[in-house]
Amino acid sequence: MHRILVSAGLILAAAGCGTGSDATETTTAIPLSINNPTAETAGKKTDVAVEEDQRPSPKDTAQLETAAVRQLVQKAGSAVVAGRNSIAIESLSQAIGIQPDAANIFRMRADVYVLQREMANARADFSTAIRLAPKNAELYNFRGYFLMTQGLTQEALADFEKAIELNPGLAAAWNNKGLVALSKQDHAGALLDFTRAVDADNKYVDGWNNRGFARMKLNQNEEALADVQQAIKLQENYPTAWNNCGLIYMQMQKFTEAEQAFSKLIELEPMDSRWFHHRRAARLKLEKFAEAQQDARQIEWLNELSDLTRQAAAAKQSPQAWIARAQHLADARQYGAAIQDYTRAIITSPGNPDALTGRAQAWLEMGDTQKAIMDCDEAIVANTGNDSRVAAQAYSIRGDVWLALQNYDQAIQDYESAARFDDKVAEAYEMRAKAFRDSNEPDKAAADEQRALEIRNALAGKSNGANLQPSAPAPFPEN
Repeated sequence: MHRILVSAGLILAAAGCGTGSDATETTTAIPLSINNPTAETAGKKTDVAVEEDQRPSPKDTAQLETAAVRQLVQKAGSAVVAGRNSIAIESLSQAIGIQPDAANIFRMRADVYVLQREMANARADFSTAIRLAPKNAELYNFRGYFLMTQGLTQEALADFEKAIELNPGLAAAWNNKGLVALSKQDHAGALLDFTRAVDADNKYVDGWNNRGFARMKLNQNEEALADVQQAIKLQENYPTAWNNCGLIYMQMQKFTEAEQAFSKLIELEPMDSRWFHHRRAARLKLEKFAEAQQDARQIEWLNELSDLTRQAAAAKQSPQAWIARAQHLADARQYGAAIQDYTRAIITSPGNPDALTGRAQAWLEMGDTQKAIMDCDEAIVANTGNDSRVAAQAYSIRGDVWLALQNYDQAIQDYESAARFDDKVAEAYEMRAKAFRDSNEPDKAAADEQRALEIRNALAGKSNGANLQPSAPAPFPEN
């Protein structure tokens, strides 16, 4: 399935035209998954795709007649990217004051009103844009898409039909008209509309995909498969089409092919639990029970991430909410995303030791030792309450960084400051002992080897560890 999204940035009015896929990072940068207003209003995710046009048409661009207007539009675009929608609205309102007959600026402001959930204002601006440019088919298509996301399908249909009347070759309007038919379970009517879309533009990816979906609903499996495969041929990394491909194979009881399609989909969007549900179903049919159980565990992890995301979204100023989400991500080795959340926690609570040490660990896992040391140093300085837990964690992580850098003296000093004794600490003593032997210092080497042996014996239960007494902590490494 696939979210129907209105444009998330300025000059991005989505009316059935564009990429047809969510603009989200799927590896290190894990999105908050807080849907934009139109997606939430629609309330459904679908296997059909609605594209997003992220560029004004050349005609619209030409309408920005003055440098002042162009500057204001640019300022508005930057404000939307920064999440400062009110500033974007103010800038666009100023541009309208200078150039009140520019239909595209009203359409841009409508987009931002949607992001602000000011749907009445958005609708008014879409309508003003049409009043100013009544022969512009794309504007009717844009407003129709907006109305469709609000559940006003009859009014949306009227706009799509008007767009087609003005421009019979507007593939996006045929596509969106097909989406309205799908919402009414009129799969045969949708099939005709999607066919007109691909006839108008034989490289219209969403048209091919959506026609395949309609055909799947009509049990025309072979034809459906050919359509979604054409969509994939045109755009290989197209999640919606891969999902439909897998669903068609499931309907055809070709479970091996379905598993392969869903696996490709998971490569493209590994943070969406729906795809793991689909692949698990295919694997159960293939009696791959161990692999199906792996998918079940991933579904559980993603569901928990979704819960943590909702909590973080509801309590944006709570560092603990961000830290909990970051720790969950780090547990799954999503270190880049974890760093983002730890940073959010630090912004809301400067000097937060849990966020600093958590981020330091993530930096270390990603190989950025300098940033890891800086975060540990800051956590130690910020620990004004002399919390032994915080101090131990910071010293321990910093010791791991020094060990990775083969600075065994500093590593051992920090491990002792953390009162930490485990295999890694023993390894540090053993590595330093080797360095002493290489530099012809046998007495120091023997002492370190003895210390390492004591730690390993204590860990193995061969001694009570009475000799493992930590030294006094030193806040920063010696030069």
